[in-house]
Amino acid sequence: MTDWTQVLTNIGFDVPLGQDQFQILCPFHSDRVKSCSLNTEKGVWICFAGCGQGSLITFIKKYKNWSNEQIDLFLNKYKTDYDDIFNFELDEVDSILPEVQIPYTQFKVPNWIFDRGFNKSTLKKWKCGVTGNNGLVIPVEDKDLRTVGWIVRQEKNIPKYLYSTGLKKSKLLFGQSYIKPCNSIYVTEGALDAMWMDQLGYPSVALLGMNMSKTQRELLLTLPTKEIILCLDNDDAGEIGRNNILDSLMGKITLSYIKLPKEYKDVQEIKSCDILKDIIKNRRYW
Repeated sequence: MTDWTQVLTNIGFDVPLGQDQFQILCPFHSDRVKSCSLNTEKGVWICFAGCGQGSLITFIKKYKNWSNEQIDLFLNKYKTDYDDIFNFELDEVDSILPEVQIPYTQFKVPNWIFDRGFNKSTLKKWKCGVTGNNGLVIPVEDKDLRTVGWIVRQEKNIPKYLYSTGLKKSKLLFGQSYIKPCNSIYVTEGALDAMWMDQLGYPSVALLGMNMSKTQRELLLTLPTKEIILCLDNDDAGEIGRNNILDSLMGKITLSYIKLPKEYKDVQEIKSCDILKDIIKNRRYW
């Protein structure tokens, strides 16, 4: 995992304290308004004036005019011990993920997760657990109910999410093992988002990120439903991911997406069932 806040700070950008996403004057064109958006949690950027978009690696290479070797040497100083856990290829050769054992206490969870609105029934259904430092453990199953890894949602530490070594997020849809035939299935970015939607009565799966791999595309098209409803995060990265998914799945299945009000970052922040129901009712078709 790369500490993008420190990286950007050290090359001269003023990163707002406590903000994962913020806007700056674009360094690639004459800019009078802040048209360039950076996200340090997801490591992505976009210029709404058309200068480009992509990972923060491409942003820094473009800004510093560095070669691949130069930026690799620079970024090595900012990588944490969790880097191997987070690395995965989006489109690897198909293979069956190995089944694993969860090395944490299951069916006992940290109290802070209840403050976010989750109930015991949901946490039991998803077989959650707790780490020694009070992190929430979320098992990851493939479509055949095999446990192939786990996610740890840390209470306060950075990064917020840790993934077990060897877990290929691009090879599965989180929550697919719980899906039954239904009229519509909701697609989120994060595991907790999918769990929250499920708790409120909306069958959901998560991509475990903003991007959809080729394998995930094929898995989505096998889901027993008439409609796929995208519920990605309400930020620039989520918009990029949503548009890419819409383009990729267009014509293959009925597609729609929700538009979150600006005060909500993701569906997990919506605590009112009535508000969520209205948002879904007003979804946009592609």
